[in-house]
Amino acid sequence: MRRFFIGIITVCFILSQTAPTVQAVAELDKTFFHGNDISFYDPTCEAKKVSRVTLAGDNNIEKLMNLFMREGNMNVAQASGILGNMIQESGGKTIMIGSGSKQVSIQEPQPNVRQGGRIVDDTYVPENSVGFGLVQWTFTGRQKPLQDHMRKLGVGITDLSGQGSFVLEELRGPYKKTLNALLATNDPVEAAVIVHGPPYPGYEASADSADKVRTVRGGNAKKIYDAFSDASALAGSTAPDALNNPSTGDGDASSTDAAQQVSNITTTPQGSKDSSCNESGFGGGDLGATTTAYAWSDYKGNDIKARQEYTDAVNRAMSEKRYVGGTAYKGIDCGGFVTTLLYDSGFDKSYNSNAKGGNTVSQEAWLKQNWTPISATDAGDRQPGDVAINAQHTYVYVGDINGFNSKIASASWDERAPMAGKEAVTDSSFRWYRIKATEQKNINI
Repeated sequence: MRRFFIGIITVCFILSQTAPTVQAVAELDKTFFHGNDISFYDPTCEAKKVSRVTLAGDNNIEKLMNLFMREGNMNVAQASGILGNMIQESGGKTIMIGSGSKQVSIQEPQPNVRQGGRIVDDTYVPENSVGFGLVQWTFTGRQKPLQDHMRKLGVGITDLSGQGSFVLEELRGPYKKTLNALLATNDPVEAAVIVHGPPYPGYEASADSADKVRTVRGGNAKKIYDAFSDASALAGSTAPDALNNPSTGDGDASSTDAAQQVSNITTTPQGSKDSSCNESGFGGGDLGATTTAYAWSDYKGNDIKARQEYTDAVNRAMSEKRYVGGTAYKGIDCGGFVTTLLYDSGFDKSYNSNAKGGNTVSQEAWLKQNWTPISATDAGDRQPGDVAINAQHTYVYVGDINGFNSKIASASWDERAPMAGKEAVTDSSFRWYRIKATEQKNINI
């Protein structure tokens, strides 16, 4: 929201904060990690908070769809894109999904299959260069973190829920660009192509030709989408409360209407989390997850009360001498919020001069040098992470996020905490910028 003072228009303004000097963390040897196919491990901030997942549904497709929709904030098309790839990687017996005229036959992905088709049990130890599991994790750089994840959960290596939650962990880690692109599409075939890659970091990145990816993996995704797209909500804000909070115990649950079931994550953490990472129980995540953690899901008008996760994030940012904006209320600021969101989500750690720049004027100067200008009037050409800015205000386009009631997240200087925004994406007074494609580096399996 704009503020007017006599004779001038004030910008989203910053007063320099003073904070104790923070000792710099030693530079990571990123060449070593990438060269050894360890593309997502950051030893300076290892999140140890892991919760066991309880699934509900009558088959692996329904269970995984529910998991990705509820815990991954995905719609039917986006979740179908992941499943379409899984079926090509680990598909086994043929099952029926959907109901009535929408019922189709399709292979069921298997968490216990080794490359070549051999079915293994929980005594199996993944072998380097040999695919295993739902997405056929092939190399030690990804198999070892999978094993660690399953141990933290207290489940066996072939557990469906554990492998499904690890897929989300990877998408929120080294494959954030892939996840952001996935969350921007509503087409199941395109979703399958995005998950496979390129141009986004290839989560699967198999040897399949582009045509085969689209026709086979995309074809699988389309069949799943067609089976469930007209059904009652599988998960999310439009599903009945009873479905989003099923009364299930450990293990799997079944129902006469399994397509109505959703996954459930227990609230009891296993282990603890390094306090230097994230606080208040927020375990970090991609742009969508960080948006829902930091911003109110509804527009609340001029209300300076922020979510606790965002308050903690602002305090952490100030201790690191990062820009948070605000005068009377630190962090209650449009540019401060956008900077903190893009930095903490990992969308672009270099945003606004490594989050240590300034207000909207200096932020746009940085954007002109480092991002790509895009159309200010084409509302159809918007992707999660795109930034709108002028001299007085800035906000970020976040796309469709389950439970978040706007495609925009924004705040206002000393007036409005981060929340769902009401800004018009075609307002000609704003200029739009997008992260350069060259920053979307391909990370091979």
